[in-house]
Amino acid sequence: MELCPVLEAPLLGAGVSKQASPEESEEGIRFWEEHIGAWEDDELGIVGVAHPEYPWLGEAFFQRHPRYGFLLEEMLGYAEDTLADREKNTLRIHVYDDDEPLQMLAQRRGYRKDVEHPEYDSEFAIKELPQPRLPEGYVIRSMADENNLALRSRAFGLGFTHRDPSEWPTVYAYEELQKAPDYRKDQDLYIVSPEGEYVSICIVWYDRRNRMGIFEPVGTHLDYRRRGFGREVVMAGIRQLAALGAERAYVGSGQAFYEAIGFRKKYVSYTWTKKL
Repeated sequence: MELCPVLEAPLLGAGVSKQASPEESEEGIRFWEEHIGAWEDDELGIVGVAHPEYPWLGEAFFQRHPRYGFLLEEMLGYAEDTLADREKNTLRIHVYDDDEPLQMLAQRRGYRKDVEHPEYDSEFAIKELPQPRLPEGYVIRSMADENNLALRSRAFGLGFTHRDPSEWPTVYAYEELQKAPDYRKDQDLYIVSPEGEYVSICIVWYDRRNRMGIFEPVGTHLDYRRRGFGREVVMAGIRQLAALGAERAYVGSGQAFYEAIGFRKKYVSYTWTKKL
């Protein structure tokens, strides 16, 4: 059995930040390919990953197979060498509060924990589900119904408070996202207004082995907020997950919006920072 670091293309969000042209979108995607480190086992496949969240340097996240905790030292070293912000000479890493091995390693290597700014993952236990409650004329659809990438990219941008079209993901970037092996068009949902505006959106990612789903991203058009559309598109996704056999759903947020619709804070993480 041989372990070796390799580079993998990202599964989520490739090139979705302020990309104004296909060329710039591709440049963002190439950034991910050059900076995501993965460790492979000949039998199990990928057993460890170190990566940034956005296409710029300065932070790192880690995932590893439960039996491969011994990789942590090498993974953190990779992040310091590859993912650090060289202008500020710093690296921020994100560590779950129950991840004692990574906490101990971070402390030993000189990282400082920011205890004042926790981040949360919230869980929804899938049990009884409410029926849709959409205003007349509004319907829930998916990209399997109509794969209009231009409208979907617009909805993504407006859902994240960007009125400037240059800050929306490009059609090219969205095409690349749709190539992810666990992406399904019927789980890429949106609510359409009577005028044809996409007012709320989400993508549901289903983990069949663990019978769980993840929402990423979720957004509502700037002009349609506080009218229940965000709740309805998320609930549509949860109904889909229930039909697939999922027992729970997660979102990487502790916002009051998610608590109000039934999610509960489940995991807490903190940022640890080191001056290299």
